[in-house]
Amino acid sequence: MEARQERDTHRVVERDRHDAQGRFAAWLENPAGDRLLRTEREAMRKVARQIHGDVLVWLGPRPDMLDTTSRSMVRLRVFVADNDFDVGRACPEANTDGRFDAVGADSAHLPFSPGSVDAVVLHHALDLASDRRVVLREAERILKPGGRLVVLGFNPLSLWSFAKQRGPLRDLRSVSVPRLREWLALLGLERETRTLYLNFRSALPVTLNGGGWRAASDWLNRVQPPVGGVYLVMARKVGYALIAQRRPLRRQVAGRRLESAAPVLPHPTRIKAWSGVASGSE
Repeated sequence: MEARQERDTHRVVERDRHDAQGRFAAWLENPAGDRLLRTEREAMRKVARQIHGDVLVWLGPRPDMLDTTSRSMVRLRVFVADNDFDVGRACPEANTDGRFDAVGADSAHLPFSPGSVDAVVLHHALDLASDRRVVLREAERILKPGGRLVVLGFNPLSLWSFAKQRGPLRDLRSVSVPRLREWLALLGLERETRTLYLNFRSALPVTLNGGGWRAASDWLNRVQPPVGGVYLVMARKVGYALIAQRRPLRRQVAGRRLESAAPVLPHPTRIKAWSGVASGSE
């Protein structure tokens, strides 16, 4: 009986998560969403120049955003979509140039070996996750020592939080920057740069134009008060590889889901502290 109730609860949670993803994807098509994506693209193009290695993994709702990493010095970029997502249709360019691949997988069970990738980008993946801690732990698991993690997420301490209370963003579960810093530290990830705050316009349906607003926007971008609608955090996995790691075997996976995924490995040295954080407010 308990097992059945647990399965039913899991199905409800997953259904709600997929509904939230659909509403968010639709919102990204409207003017406010388009403005947000333009701002995020500009920021990611600058960050991508600092990423190098063999493999970059991208989790998020928009496959086209992976193009922002085209200037990164990585050999293969992989877009991870949900299992029920039509990867081949959404990413028709996958496997065409040898640098871009796509795979359908659960963000809580990523199909990569521990310590096998050089960079992970979570593009609103935490906002959309049913358990943010699990997704973040998976990202840390697959990163090589010295690998980089980039997190783009909504800032709950901004005007966006008021707009989220109603409308298509209401089901997103944003993580504050202080909370994210705490989680990163527990997982052995150190921030590399100061937090970058983006998009100081509110999500409300208003038009802000004119020289006065542009001057104010430029000032906010320079001063960087922690009230931007979106933040970008970059962190590096602490530690150094003692032996050369084998390059992960590349599989032709575009357009179909993997039959199996790598198991989620526990972190016994940190699990106690991690559980303590889970019981705190977010």
